[in-house]
Amino acid sequence: AAAANGYDKTARPPCGNSTHEGPTIVQVQLRLTQLNTVDPKAGVIVVNGYFRTWWTDPRLAYSGTATGGCVDAINFAGDMNNGLWVPDIYVDNLVKQTVAGMEALVQVYPDGSVWQSEQVLITVKSKFDLAKLPYEEHIAEVVVASYSQDITQMRVTAKGGDIGEGVSGIGISSAPMTSPLWDFPEGAAEEGFQTAGKVTVSGGWDYLTMSWSYSRQPRFFFAQVIMPCVLFLFISYTQFWVDASAVPARATLAVLPVLIMRTLSNSIYSTIPQGSQFMWLDVFVQVSMFLCVAAALHFGVVQAWRVVEAKKQAKLAGLVKSQPIAEKLIGIAAKEKTTLVSLLKKYGPKEQVFDKEQAKAMKAAANAEAEAMEEAEGNNDDRVDVLPSETAPGANSESLGCRLSVRSEAALKDGVTEADLLFIMYALQVFKYYDKDESNHVNTNEIRRGLMYFNVYMSMEQVVSVVAMFLRDSGNPSHLDQSQNELTFSQFTLLLVHISKYSLKSGRAKNLRAFFQSIPVSERWDVSARWAYPLLIFLQFVIMYAMLKAL
Repeated sequence: AAAANGYDKTARPPCGNSTHEGPTIVQVQLRLTQLNTVDPKAGVIVVNGYFRTWWTDPRLAYSGTATGGCVDAINFAGDMNNGLWVPDIYVDNLVKQTVAGMEALVQVYPDGSVWQSEQVLITVKSKFDLAKLPYEEHIAEVVVASYSQDITQMRVTAKGGDIGEGVSGIGISSAPMTSPLWDFPEGAAEEGFQTAGKVTVSGGWDYLTMSWSYSRQPRFFFAQVIMPCVLFLFISYTQFWVDASAVPARATLAVLPVLIMRTLSNSIYSTIPQGSQFMWLDVFVQVSMFLCVAAALHFGVVQAWRVVEAKKQAKLAGLVKSQPIAEKLIGIAAKEKTTLVSLLKKYGPKEQVFDKEQAKAMKAAANAEAEAMEEAEGNNDDRVDVLPSETAPGANSESLGCRLSVRSEAALKDGVTEADLLFIMYALQVFKYYDKDESNHVNTNEIRRGLMYFNVYMSMEQVVSVVAMFLRDSGNPSHLDQSQNELTFSQFTLLLVHISKYSLKSGRAKNLRAFFQSIPVSERWDVSARWAYPLLIFLQFVIMYAMLKAL
């Protein structure tokens, strides 16, 4: 019938005045049936549905049943509508469209109004705001326009919408929709949802934007990223309760969580763009990794302090080995009513002058041994004298011979060697170092610091008590105000060699400061971390979720 009436499908429908003056009104709607794919990494979404368009073509009017006709709608399926004019609507943000297997239907009504429905599977560009990942919400858009006809020839609007720029009509009408990954507007699962269309005019063309919102269900990222972060943070935390001497175990608990955090961070970017945009989840993982790295660095600090403490302990062990000689010297000093420092000088090396004959005899004996060694090695050349010559500096070759250092007669008599005095002389250096007022006495605070030098840690209260007990045990009176007690060098040395007897700390520390004074530095780090690390984890959650609400 249209062909018989001279219907020209290349001419757009006439307007109300039966001419082609004035634009043809085309209404567009997307019947959304499924959100197939959301790919933030590629910046696209794939949707399935039907493009619906409505327009009026008076040339196609016919008699309906009300006016004696046979039908109230004529259907053209598939390619049967090739003889009709249809609007050249295209998707402006289209990336890909699947054509194969897609169906189309055109219905013409008696008044010449036309409805077209095309099944579509399209991939369109989409913007993604991942700042709140995995609690983010996105806006999906499908933008359509006429390809060849501007607003003087065709106006495009949403179904039932107003002509011109603005938000009106129904651009999206969805079927009931559900997704295991995404949430849609309220009621979408039972009845679907509808959103208005938005028309903008650019360059003399109408652009209709049909959009809808959808939000991520966070369960996957919560279960696969956030919860593992929390669990490995607590695994990292357990290292602070493991004995610092168990180095392999501590090292594993310190390093493993860092590697896991790095793996989790990489897993996030497997499905999202590797850009510079802010992402809450990425920051959460980075903060978690920072805490794990801090825990690993803590492990290194603790081990460094343990090395220092081991050296201090070795010094004390050497001093304790000198306990018999120390007690012997202190006893001699008490008997002779002199000081231990005076005895150290008494048992020190003395200078002795050897006459010429004695020097020759020693030189001959030494050279005889050297010659024997050279003969054994087969080399008798270039022999070097091993003792000072008779004309050595400070010696008179005619009479005095040479001067040498030898053990003192007192040391020989009492059987004391310089090796026996080594650690006691070292204790003297420590004593002088901590005797800040140079009173030749150390008070309780100076004693506590001196004990720390030998890896003995006590609180101030414990040191005051130990010093008082030591004085009484050694036969000396102690002050009623025990904090006023002081020790001489002899007493300080004797306390060091007997410190193990007094190192049992009874009762709890009265306060936090006393508790920390009574434990080694390496243990202080662990104790501090046991309290600080859970607090940092708690603050991480509070701050990160507060930030999430502020975004």
